[in-house]
Amino acid sequence: MKIIVISDTHGHIETLDDVLEKEGMPDLLLHCGDICGDEDRLRQRLICPCRMVGGNMDFSWQLPTDDIVEAEGHRIFFAHGHRLGVNFDTATLAEEAAVCDADIALYGHTHVPDIHREQGVTVMNPGSLCFPRQAGRRKSYGVIELAPDREPECEIRYL
Repeated sequence: MKIIVISDTHGHIETLDDVLEKEGMPDLLLHCGDICGDEDRLRQRLICPCRMVGGNMDFSWQLPTDDIVEAEGHRIFFAHGHRLGVNFDTATLAEEAAVCDADIALYGHTHVPDIHREQGVTVMNPGSLCFPRQAGRRKSYGVIELAPDREPECEIRYL
């Protein structure tokens, strides 16, 4: 199963078209928040399921602050991260994921791509498709490959 993870599009969801051209249509797309009103435009670009959480710039009451996805024997906890202190560290995020028995935790908010292991959880920030903040400022997204009885393969990719 192929999952594309994006975050912090801030009303510029058209950049997703470049990701889909490069990657093809995934089995699932997860958006880690700061969609800024583009929920419908996002869904219109996809023929796969899409799950979204709200970020600090999202004012839709319909978006949850966090969510859990179960796929191929894995549990993925995802949140924007602003309420979990990800500007400082990802310990609280990893702890929340572990409490939910998730083996993957996803977050956004910082606009800086990152993958690391913490508290037995793979933690990933896909960065931002529109307003990257890391050195070199390359637009980024995440790809997760899942299969039963295999470790998840998580990778940051760039446009």
